[in-house]
Amino acid sequence: MLTKVLKVTSILDDTFDAYATYDELVTFTDAIQRWDTNAIDSIPPYMRPAYQALLDIYSEMEQVLFKEGKLDCVYYAKYEMKKLVRAYFKEAQWLNDANYIPKYEEHMENSLVSAAYMMGSTTSLIGMEEFISKETFEWLMNEHLIVRASSLISRAMDDIVGHEVEQERGHVASIIECYMKEYGASKQEAYTKFQKEVTNAWKDINKEFFRPTEVPMFVLERVLNLHV
Repeated sequence: MLTKVLKVTSILDDTFDAYATYDELVTFTDAIQRWDTNAIDSIPPYMRPAYQALLDIYSEMEQVLFKEGKLDCVYYAKYEMKKLVRAYFKEAQWLNDANYIPKYEEHMENSLVSAAYMMGSTTSLIGMEEFISKETFEWLMNEHLIVRASSLISRAMDDIVGHEVEQERGHVASIIECYMKEYGASKQEAYTKFQKEVTNAWKDINKEFFRPTEVPMFVLERVLNLHV
């Protein structure tokens, strides 16, 4: 299940980043938030296979989990996917407004979601044999420390490596550019800043494993293991 979701997420990411126009993304985002097969007529024809594939993957989840008495889990998976798409669209809005560069904190909050780590953490639990309580899924939805720290690592490392290439093809400013502009920092100073943030995030993750937690240990392990 997770593999299928990650594959379609890659298609959605590329659609928002590199292929669709802003106007197309408005209707595409609306259709995903509606999560309705009837919405397919509102989006351009070339987007319809991806939209249908997205709905089909989660419909398949529902069919499998219904038999196991775990149908409620899919609600949380859909919630995180919709949240991810809203974050993608926010970046498209920033790019569409050529004169707007978001503040660093604003960009970071959105980037923690658009890194897709929150969605991946929740979805990775859906097909597990172990019972996952409603409280556990809500714990993830509330973006607990280990989830935010893991998302920061994913986003910071990705932007350090890829921000220059993305800027060459007209991508929205990354957290690197936002930090440099807002604080008058050099590129190397920005790299140093985020490398320190990554180190601190790993420390936060380690702390979560050394103290009592509200959720089972295997849930923390799932969140951690998405890094590898």
